[in-house]
Amino acid sequence: MTSRNDGFVMATVLLLLLVLTLIGLAAMNSSTVENMLSGNIRLRERNLSNADGAVAITTPAIETVVRQETAGAFTFITNASTLANELRTEAFDPDSADSSPDFTLTVGTETVDVDVDKMYTKFAGGQSIEFASGYEGVGKGGGSGSYTYYRINATSRGAAGSEATVGTIYRYVPK
Repeated sequence: MTSRNDGFVMATVLLLLLVLTLIGLAAMNSSTVENMLSGNIRLRERNLSNADGAVAITTPAIETVVRQETAGAFTFITNASTLANELRTEAFDPDSADSSPDFTLTVGTETVDVDVDKMYTKFAGGQSIEFASGYEGVGKGGGSGSYTYYRINATSRGAAGSEATVGTIYRYVPK
C-alpha cells in the first residue's frame, strides 16, 4: 500500500534541495567578489606605496640637482638632461608625469613616473640680523635667505591597469 503523501514528501525534498543549491551558488559568487575586491585593494596599496617611496627618493635628488647642477648619483632615474635648469629657473613647466616625467623608477614590475615643477621662491624673513638692525619687515634685509617650493607628482602604474598618484609640496632650503 502506498500512502497519498509520498509524492508530497518528494516534491518538498526537491524544492528544499533547489533552495540549498541557490544558497550555495550565492555564497560562491560572494566569495569570488570578495577575492576580487581584496586583490584590487592590494594593487592600490602597492601602487600608493611605490608612488610615496618615489617622492621620498626624489627629494634628495632635487637637492643634488639644484646644488650641484647635475644629477650626480641619481642619473639612473633622471630622464631630463635639462633638469638642473628646469629646477633652478623655470616655474611650472608644461610637462607632466604622463607625458615627459623628470624621474622614472622601476619597483618590481611597476613603473613610477615623477614630475617635479618649481613653484616659487620665497624670502626667508625673521633672521637674527634683521632683528638686530631693527628691520623686521618683509623685503630687503641683511643676511637674507630664501626657500624654493617644488610640486612633486608621482604616478605608479601596476598590474591590471592599476594606478595611484601621490602629490606633495617640497620646500628646499639652500645650505
